Amino acid sequence: MKDWATLLMMGIMAMLANSIHALPMDKRDGTAWNYWSNKAFGPNLGNWLVLERWMGSDVFDQANSNAQDEWTLSANVPNAATLLKQHWDSWVTEADFKTMASVKVNHIRIPVGYWAFITPAQGEPYVSQGQKAQIERILGYCATYKINAIIDLHGLPGSQNGEAHSGKIGDKGFFTTNNINRGLQTVQAVVDWMNGLDNTLKHQISGIESANEPRPDGDAQYTMLRDYYQRAYAIISASSYKVPMLFHDAFRGPAYWNDFLPAPANAVLDLHPYWAFPPATNTDTILNQICDKRSGDNNFHLPVLYGEWSLASGVSGGGSSWQRQFMDTQVSVYQQGNAAGAVFWALKNDINSDAWSFEQLVQEGIINDGTFSLHTNAKC
Repeated sequence: MKDWATLLMMGIMAMLANSIHALPMDKRDGTAWNYWSNKAFGPNLGNWLVLERWMGSDVFDQANSNAQDEWTLSANVPNAATLLKQHWDSWVTEADFKTMASVKVNHIRIPVGYWAFITPAQGEPYVSQGQKAQIERILGYCATYKINAIIDLHGLPGSQNGEAHSGKIGDKGFFTTNNINRGLQTVQAVVDWMNGLDNTLKHQISGIESANEPRPDGDAQYTMLRDYYQRAYAIISASSYKVPMLFHDAFRGPAYWNDFLPAPANAVLDLHPYWAFPPATNTDTILNQICDKRSGDNNFHLPVLYGEWSLASGVSGGGSSWQRQFMDTQVSVYQQGNAAGAVFWALKNDINSDAWSFEQLVQEGIINDGTFSLHTNAKC
């Protein structure tokens, strides 16, 4: 027999679901970007406001640090704030936006840590000043080049996945009442910051992603994640400037979320398909799996954004012909049906890997001004 707390929670969830069913359809029609009718194309600004050493180690090298994440660097390098500011200024510039505009990019996704929006707790060493000003600089470029931006909470209090791209390698400490509440404080802070922007900048924001790649352990933590998403959705929905909430599937697949935020909720499911983990080696298998998404993932009841993907795989050889087919097939499939488009990981890197660099693929002609609209090399 269920206890009273469980029954109470079930009742609250039912009321929330009923209220979502009653949401007016025009809520999403008034947003800067309608994921129900428009298709996104562009890159993530990876290794910018959240460091990922494997993509570029300039900050770590300048600090002469063997740190593998931003937490450790910030804790042990006295001039970390200066080094980070230099990196932020140089990693993404207006020249990047000119390149993106040349191939018809209409979207970027901006990974950022909670520490950019709320004050870190005692003992959390993150540099927490300057990131909002950097995002506002980028939103200015977005306005100039007619590109929309997703604000993506890539790092949450305690770490939602224990990976370097959450800010801190190690334990997944997010799944506690305290840290989930701090995560919700972060969501509210993002909403408040957004509503305080001038219209030129604010109107380039197309969505807020409440958590990147959370990895709960066990049913209890999945229940906590669902509750977090539900409460984050309520905060974002209450914003005077309307944007949808993006939520990652936590690697469970769309079917796990079939009963969550029923349409017409102003929400978008975020999927991250990769063929590098583990490395897939058969080209036909890879392409068939992509094409299968047309009748699978793309039929979710909400729009599905492929918020991270790449050309990395275990395929050896193939050259530019394979890359063009791999690229165009993904771009094509990720805008069919309820698919809302695709945002590549990432804009650039310092490891000379075109499989992970949008700009290097532009330079090589794998991405061109017909990729988004024509995708002529697509298998399906």
